[in-house]
Amino acid sequence: MVTARQLTGVTGLVFAIGLSISTQSVTQAQAPAAAPAPTFTKDVLPILQRSCQNCHRPGTPAPMSLLTYQDARPWARAIKAKVTSREMPPWHIDRSIGEYLQDPSLSDREVALIAGWVDGGAPEGRASDAPAPRVFPASSQWTYGEPDLIVRMEKGFKIPAEGPDFLPEEVVDPKLTEDRYVKWVQIIPDAHRAVHHAHVYVDLPEGTDTEGLGLGMGSNVGNSMDLIEYGAGNDADLFPDGTTKVLKKGSLFRFEGHYHPYGEETFDRMRVGIKFYPKGVVPKYAVTSHRIRTGVGNDWVLNRERIEDLLLRAGYKLSIDEPSMPTGALIAENPLHAAALLSIPPNSVVQHERFWPLPKPALIVSFQPHMHFRGSRLLLEAIHPDGRREVLTSATHYQQNWQITYKYKTPHLFPAGTILHTVSIHDNTANNKHNPDPTAWVGWGSRTMDEMGHGWTDVAFLTDVQYKEELAKRKAPTTDSRQ
Repeated sequence: MVTARQLTGVTGLVFAIGLSISTQSVTQAQAPAAAPAPTFTKDVLPILQRSCQNCHRPGTPAPMSLLTYQDARPWARAIKAKVTSREMPPWHIDRSIGEYLQDPSLSDREVALIAGWVDGGAPEGRASDAPAPRVFPASSQWTYGEPDLIVRMEKGFKIPAEGPDFLPEEVVDPKLTEDRYVKWVQIIPDAHRAVHHAHVYVDLPEGTDTEGLGLGMGSNVGNSMDLIEYGAGNDADLFPDGTTKVLKKGSLFRFEGHYHPYGEETFDRMRVGIKFYPKGVVPKYAVTSHRIRTGVGNDWVLNRERIEDLLLRAGYKLSIDEPSMPTGALIAENPLHAAALLSIPPNSVVQHERFWPLPKPALIVSFQPHMHFRGSRLLLEAIHPDGRREVLTSATHYQQNWQITYKYKTPHLFPAGTILHTVSIHDNTANNKHNPDPTAWVGWGSRTMDEMGHGWTDVAFLTDVQYKEELAKRKAPTTDSRQ
């Protein structure tokens, strides 16, 4: 028998439960609906198309294709790990410094979308949400269309399955009968996997007029210029309108491949393709590639005898009591760096610096850091004539497997006397997962087991008049089309 007090208690409990359920229903009704989980077709595929599929597709060295859901789904967790750690897509610089052309890096929102897609079970989504598939040229074809000139190695090189790195050269006559101006240039090797990097140099005929080419400055001290470098992530150079690399008539192409045996015998006859500006069009600025490798400071103080010898052999007249190394002195780069102090002791993290005072006003078009396995970070900064320092690019997570050229959206403009300064950091410890042997003492050398620490820069040198014109153009107020 239920007493009145018990009944009252039960009624109150029922009322309380009902009130609670009613309150929860109201609260749930008022709460905004949860955002739908990201899907592959709607959210992830557009990101992959923009930033990943250039490499991740059939016929490329990438380990998997990411063209379709069926391609990508088995790799979902690996994709999340790579993008959240910002290992992929390869863009190993501080994203807060500068603006660049062809920047594939992901925004924080895009990283969050990919992570949310994986955490939500990696659903495919509706086929109607998918953008149209991208159409790519084959990896053996040209990125920007058909070139006007294709020059291929005539003999080529056999790469054994095993053995040390080697850097052979082959000279080919491109049969240039007149001066031409390069709009874009691209290298395609046959043996992608064996090529650590490669260059095509242009050797000019004796007596060639090199006025305005930017030669005889920086690392370009001979009668040749670097046309293009090939490396993973960098096989084609497209020059903005008004800029070019100049090919002088009668020049020879010198192919130099850095080959790294990888366990399979192969053969390489790389080719270079060039698209020219139309005949009659003469671009305003000639671009030359320079390594910031001219040493000052410690090279002189601690290694003076060898550096003095190199300077004297290069034709510089030095006093016996010269107090410091001439900052404008130029020496052929390989002899200089064989003598320079790039010393990386075992189990250590070491910093080296290089300085290059610009001999003329210049536009800095791009920057490519170059080190090997111990390379960790490489920074490029400008020290202005007034002492102000400006970081241009900071490669904070350098990886030697990627030779990426960072092309400035707006080339940096500097007066003569501005010092380009690089700081390279090598991690020769077990904490560096790329380090093959932290117990080795490493110095400068061309093998991948040796080290380098320099920055490639594409530079267009200007006359004083051109510099003033460019400076005035940049200071002029922009016109707002909405007014």
